[in-house]
Formats: sequence, structure tokens, C-alpha cells
Amino acid sequence: MRFAVATFALLALAACSQEPAAKQESADDFASRIGQQEGAVAADSENPNTVAESVPSGANLTQLQRLGDIGGVNLGPRDGGCTFMVENQELIIASGMNEDLPGKAVVRLGDALVVTDSGPDGLAAIKAGTTFTGEGFTIQIMPAEGAAQSRPANVVVSDVGGNSQTYSGNWICA
Repeated sequence: MRFAVATFALLALAACSQEPAAKQESADDFASRIGQQEGAVAADSENPNTVAESVPSGANLTQLQRLGDIGGVNLGPRDGGCTFMVENQELIIASGMNEDLPGKAVVRLGDALVVTDSGPDGLAAIKAGTTFTGEGFTIQIMPAEGAAQSRPANVVVSDVGGNSQTYSGNWICA
């Protein structure tokens, strides 16, 4: 009996080692999964996940795009932050300190990541809703009343020419 059990265990072990290796995810699949789509134009094709020095020429300053990979963005020291989501797309990530210091937010405009600044009211103002200012545009965030971690919110993006675009989604803070 022991011989039969030992033989079965060896055969099972050999069968396990014969299985093919799991298929590794391709670079294109990974990029698609994190929000960079094949053929997308980045402001800096060498570093598409870093902040552009300026908004790309001709970019529609009221048209927010899906953030995608923001691994190269430095929003500075922070005690917390918020994300604006429309359906399953991140359009704004903001952060701030608990002190009365300006906050920062990152958006994607014209296929470039752009950092904006808020007023000096700290993280509490970001969570409550505030205005961020960038090169030639402003972003006004207006979440629903309350202190819930996730609240419905409207965002109005306006350029200096008076054009604006309104977005409705969720303001999710931590």
C-alpha cells in the first residue's frame, strides 16, 4: 500500500512539473491596463508619465483626459488627497497638507500631464471643494455637502477665453 501511495505521489509531482508556464502579460496589455493606449501621443514621448513644462500648444484647456500613468508626477508632501472619477476614469488627483498651505492637483490636457495649484487652505479645503489654477485655465471642484469619503461632485473647467466644460462624477477623498 505504501508503495502505491509513494508511486502515485511521484506521478502527480511529475505531472505538475509538465504544465506550461503561465502566459506573461505583454507591454501593450500592461499599458492598456494602466491607461496608456497604443498610439496615444504624449507631450514627452521619452517620459509620458512626467509633468509637461507647459500645456501643449493648441490643447483644449477645458477637455480633461483620463490620467493614466502618473508615476513620474511629484505632488509634494501631503497628508491626504482626493480623486475625481467619472465612471471608472480618473480625471483629477489632488493632494494637500493639513496646514494652511496650497494644494496641488494633476490633470491631463492635450495628452500632457499638468500640475495645478489651489489656494492656501490646505487639505480641508481640497476635501470640501476648491479651485485649482493652471496655465490659462481653472478647475472648480464642487462636491456634495457632507464628510463622506466618496461624494457626488461637479467640476467646471474654464479657460481664460471664457470657454468652460462641466463634468459630473465622484470626489473620493482619503
